Amino acid sequence: MRPAWRLCINSLSVRRSRTALLISTVALSSALIAAVACAMASVHHAVRQRVESTVGAADVRVSRIGKDALDPKVLEAIRAWPETRLAVARLGGAIALKRASREKIEADEPKAAFNDEAVPTIGFGLDLPGHWSLYEYPLLEGRLIATSAEGGDAEIMLDRTAAEALGAGLGDRLDVQRFGDPLTLTVVGIVRPPPLGTLSKPETYVTLSTMQAINQSPGAVREIDVLLKEPALAERIAEERSSQFEKGVVVRAGSKVVTGLNKNLQSSQLGMRIASALSFLAASFIIMTGLTTGVTERHRELAILRCIGGTRLQMAESQVATGVVVGGLGALIGLPLGVFGSFVLVTAFPERLPGGFVLNPSGLLTAAIGSLIAGVIGAAWPAVQAARTSPLEALAVRAHKPRLWGLLVCGVSGMVLAGLHVLILSSANNSGWLTVDRLFLLDVMLGIPALFTGYFLMAVPVTWLLAGGLAPLLSAVLRLPRGLLVRTLHATPYRFGFTAAAMMMGLALLVGIWTNGQAIMRDWLGSIEFPDAFVAGLSLSERTLERIEKLPAVTGVAAVSIQTLRTDSFGLKAFDNTNTTFVGFDPEPFFRMTRLTWVQGDESSAREALKQGGAVLVANEFRVARGLGVGDTLTLSHNDKPYPFQIVGVVNSPGLDIASKFFSIGDDYLDNAVNGVFGTRDDLKRLFGNTGIQLIQIGIDPAADDAEAMKQIRKLAGFEIISAGSGREIKAEIGKFLKSTLFIFSLVAVGAMLVACFGVANLIVAGVQARSFEFGVIRALGGSGGVLVRLVVAEALIVALSACVMGTLMGAQVSWGGQRMYEVMLGLVLTLRLPLVPTLAGWATVIAITLGAAAPAVIALARKRPRELLATVRG
Repeated sequence: MRPAWRLCINSLSVRRSRTALLISTVALSSALIAAVACAMASVHHAVRQRVESTVGAADVRVSRIGKDALDPKVLEAIRAWPETRLAVARLGGAIALKRASREKIEADEPKAAFNDEAVPTIGFGLDLPGHWSLYEYPLLEGRLIATSAEGGDAEIMLDRTAAEALGAGLGDRLDVQRFGDPLTLTVVGIVRPPPLGTLSKPETYVTLSTMQAINQSPGAVREIDVLLKEPALAERIAEERSSQFEKGVVVRAGSKVVTGLNKNLQSSQLGMRIASALSFLAASFIIMTGLTTGVTERHRELAILRCIGGTRLQMAESQVATGVVVGGLGALIGLPLGVFGSFVLVTAFPERLPGGFVLNPSGLLTAAIGSLIAGVIGAAWPAVQAARTSPLEALAVRAHKPRLWGLLVCGVSGMVLAGLHVLILSSANNSGWLTVDRLFLLDVMLGIPALFTGYFLMAVPVTWLLAGGLAPLLSAVLRLPRGLLVRTLHATPYRFGFTAAAMMMGLALLVGIWTNGQAIMRDWLGSIEFPDAFVAGLSLSERTLERIEKLPAVTGVAAVSIQTLRTDSFGLKAFDNTNTTFVGFDPEPFFRMTRLTWVQGDESSAREALKQGGAVLVANEFRVARGLGVGDTLTLSHNDKPYPFQIVGVVNSPGLDIASKFFSIGDDYLDNAVNGVFGTRDDLKRLFGNTGIQLIQIGIDPAADDAEAMKQIRKLAGFEIISAGSGREIKAEIGKFLKSTLFIFSLVAVGAMLVACFGVANLIVAGVQARSFEFGVIRALGGSGGVLVRLVVAEALIVALSACVMGTLMGAQVSWGGQRMYEVMLGLVLTLRLPLVPTLAGWATVIAITLGAAAPAVIALARKRPRELLATVRG
């Protein structure tokens, strides 16, 4: 065995408790990364399953923009293609169901309580039996629907969500609420909800002819799935055949849908990689602090080794080997722990993630390599220190004091690095060299690491200054001998400073999360003026408009069509162009019912331009992010074809685009649309063939009771309507979602504090062990054990308070950086306002965790007798 490795093993075995703490730090970091990686892989797998359950095994899919019905001749034409092996149709729409009668509940077959309220569901009419060749429906009970010839037109399958909402089971008869004569269906099967299905509406399945009867649209279909004789030709056939149909009919190869999904999922991995790098960088600093402390303690020992022939290389190699062992053991412990935690999480929510647990090999490899790199980086400076050991100087190392110039260098270097982050984000210029893409990559590769490292370095002089300022006060409060606390802290400023820096990370994350989260709720959500109410459906008709308009409390209705188009105004071209939501409306009712705040332009001129066509209103975010305003041309793309629009007004968002996302009635897993463009339904029809209606904007009489009005509107559920909600309800629900997200992310911040607490514990243990002889002398001279305990507690408090100060400052800069990226990427302008309550809660958490980390060492110190302390001297 190499001599350096013997030194490494000796060092680790002698300081077992501190070694365990360092390994635990790395283990928790790698466990968190492994858990998040596997959880994300499981979520992505569920999303893929959802898309595949929607696309099926089709080689080619034909659909209608706006989810309007396809001409029945389209299906005939596709079946006539010589390349077609099988073509099956599907028709989606609203199906509102309620129990037909109060059936007797058998004692040996208990059922849910009777529910006589209509339950709106997303219904699918299936072209049987060909549909079973493309789609799978895992049965929980019963059987699949029979074909029309076998009586399937009177049958229905429910997913479990729908069955629970209706309180229905096999054999129950359900009435369909619809236009025209009543229709009764019998439940023959209950299937597992689709992946992520519980995040949307319950789903039901009937035969295609039954769905056409419910919609009163004989022969109508909305999607056609095609199996080809030669699947490899799918993309070529889709491209060639797309020109065969009218505008608005989209022909896509199934592989392109999955490819688009994969691009979106891959881009979501970037955040995890950044978080991984920062997590392991924090672990590196903790390891560096621990190993540097060990080198300082062993200076005399290292000096003796140098005197008897030990080389500088062997001294350095022993430290690097120590880092490798700590990182390797941390990965060995942390990876299985993280995988198990992710498995438990996925298993606990089978409805949301029915695809089950998925292992993420690349994520685990990242966690393993990151652990080793963290160990090596953390050992780098201790290795330099060990290699520079001079035998004569090291024998007298205890007489050395830290130099003020070193503290000054740390402070100035830290401010320069933190300032580099500010400089990068302040230099964005879309028309110059530093475009948004380059800004983002430069910030990720240089700005964020510089910010992180800068605050770690600044923590050393800040802790030193706080020690000088607070030590007299703490000494008086804790009844410590004058000068004892400040001398202890000033003797090892780097050790205490880097440990405080490790603790500040969780607080900085917490402050950043709540600052920007509350800014989004205050400056973005709070500024949106939602219309009075909405209803949503897959494809609403004029008769639904008429039924709503006849309600007593309704003062007006406006049809809204939604389409997702490509834009280069937002996002990062390095990953993928971002989409925007084109909200199409009829100008007259829209302007009559909608309260707009005009940033540029005015209503009268905009109204005339919109009527003429080719004009749009844009959200204010377009102006902020790209400088687009009235008179400029905005180019939107569909199927790689550009469509220019003239901007005739810049407005604050009227909430229609947000409402369309809120109801989420479609398959939006491929849609990364941000912000909104507001134009006319005539343009959507003329340019893209989109004649569908997905939203109906509703005006409610101010004198009417909102709750009663919404109750009357919801009674129409099933007449093509899937969801309904008032503007206030939508705003409140979005607010609840944002708040719950903030609390979930806060747990991540607390987790970062818990990881760092092992560094604090290591510092306290190291300090106690290094000063055991001195503590023994104090006890022998009459000092009580309480003095030693209070001294260690005071040191922990200084570390915690330093972490609070630095964490708050870093959190403020992180918040500013996040808001700056929101502005340049999305055009969202937020104000920086630190939240008082979450920040104080973070301070309390940091102090509690730090004192908790110090508690074991304090308790052990209190139990030791003077003789034990005097006997522990080393070197």
